[in-house]
Amino acid sequence: VLDKTKAQFTAACSPPDATAPLGPTPRPLRAHGSSQARCSASRFHSPVRRETPSPRPYKMLRTLLRRRPPPTQQERHVATLILLRHGQSVWNGATATFTGWCDVALTSRGRSQAREAGELLRSKGYDKKLSACFTSELERAWETAEICLEAIKADVSIERDWRLNERHYGSVQGICKGDAALQSYFGEEEIKKWRRSMHGKPPPLDESHPHYLPDPAPRTESLADCQSRVLQCFEDTIKPRLFEKPKQCVLIAAHSNTLRALMAHVDGVPDDEVPQLHVPNSVPILYRFDEETQQLASHKLGAENAPDSHARWLLSSRNLERLRSAVQPGGQLTRALFDALDEDGDRSLSVKEIEAGIKRLLGDDVVVAGVVKNIVRGLDLADDATITLEEFEAAANAVANDVFNEAEKARARRTEKRHELAREAARAVAERRRRAVGEERILERVR
Repeated sequence: VLDKTKAQFTAACSPPDATAPLGPTPRPLRAHGSSQARCSASRFHSPVRRETPSPRPYKMLRTLLRRRPPPTQQERHVATLILLRHGQSVWNGATATFTGWCDVALTSRGRSQAREAGELLRSKGYDKKLSACFTSELERAWETAEICLEAIKADVSIERDWRLNERHYGSVQGICKGDAALQSYFGEEEIKKWRRSMHGKPPPLDESHPHYLPDPAPRTESLADCQSRVLQCFEDTIKPRLFEKPKQCVLIAAHSNTLRALMAHVDGVPDDEVPQLHVPNSVPILYRFDEETQQLASHKLGAENAPDSHARWLLSSRNLERLRSAVQPGGQLTRALFDALDEDGDRSLSVKEIEAGIKRLLGDDVVVAGVVKNIVRGLDLADDATITLEEFEAAANAVANDVFNEAEKARARRTEKRHELAREAARAVAERRRRAVGEERILERVR
């Protein structure tokens, strides 16, 4: 195209050949010097300029080059991993028991929690995004998955895998965590080592134990053992499904230690802080991955000098109420916070323990960060003072009530605003109808 355009431009700029006729052959003139002849002469000379090739092709070429579509940017596809702990089971709550591989059922409240989680995911549009669901072989997990999928209304099959089962607690399975005989026999330090370390494990059970199960069930497990099999399941089964197609969304309905181990691997939490991760019942936890790099796509949330997390919790007014009950005296969250802060296990907290524990917890659980900060501010302890569990629960209850009351007021304000908008819309409709009726009456009078 450039060569052809250049030739046309050169021809246009070169002087005309003297022997060549200038333009088309003129028609014969009837009378020399007449007005008709002058008109014909003007017609004879004017086509010379019109027949000359113009340099416009260069301009056209430049225009075409300018109009070239910009290079298309490749669309960024994101894969979503949703972690969901099962709803409340019969061994959760006030009768907290070492459950492990014991196959206990959900309570009516636990089923309601699973349904709420599904409805929340559906309200966020995951009914059209969900592509796979994995769960464990234990009833409380796969029943949560079934109820959740039914509420989401997603046509997805559930795949069970024993490697997603809860951590095995060995010979203490089926025993209440606060059992006095258990505390006196093993001692608080040993029990704390089982629960608050990656490598501590309870004594193994044998075939005479009432909760003994054959292989592949282990005899006992540490949190590191549990993490090993969970990551094996994730790498072999779940991760290929997560990245096999664009925009995949995978749900894992499992247990607290199972999900805690997976979250620690994804976020790179140090081993000594993994047991401090809090996983509440039936609150969806989201991780987003870039499909091209298979790396986390969302930025980290956390505090300075604390482990950061890429997780995003889906909160609603319903699971906010569940968090409210969790910080009441005797609630799971308050007890978990106290145990996490109580480094020496003496059932009392010093200022140094609280300060050190807060730095760890704020990065692990961004949802309760505000509550924890306000608890510490409300305590107003001296440097050498200590606080008991009862005092900590009372302070947490007072702070949590203030926090949740503010949340309820904000929710009430949003509800009132929606109602006011609805009333304004109704008034506008009534005004349009009134004007239409008035116009019809005027037209009738005119007729």
